[in-house]
Amino acid sequence: MTDFRPDWTVRIEEQPDLTHPVLDSIHCELEQVILRHLRKQTSTPITIQTAGGIQSDREVRIVAPAVEAERKAVEVSVFRALLEMASQQEASLGASRRIPWWKRSF
Repeated sequence: MTDFRPDWTVRIEEQPDLTHPVLDSIHCELEQVILRHLRKQTSTPITIQTAGGIQSDREVRIVAPAVEAERKAVEVSVFRALLEMASQQEASLGASRRIPWWKRSF
């Protein structure tokens, strides 16, 4: 366990009557990274919903169809996107981590 809150929230839901993935979020970096990876994983159209649903730049909701190939594409895309985002965040924090923790707190 850590003392930190989660940086991002990604909810993956499944709908049996759906034929293509639906991405619900506001326009943000997390959405763009997931969308880029999802486009590489699937050839089906992707619906992007930006009105009325998710209102945070740190949260994304993805509704996946009940087709195994599409569910796997969504899961792999989200995993790769989170890894990419985490490595970018780690790189930006790298310089501050070289300073001892007790100096960073002052």
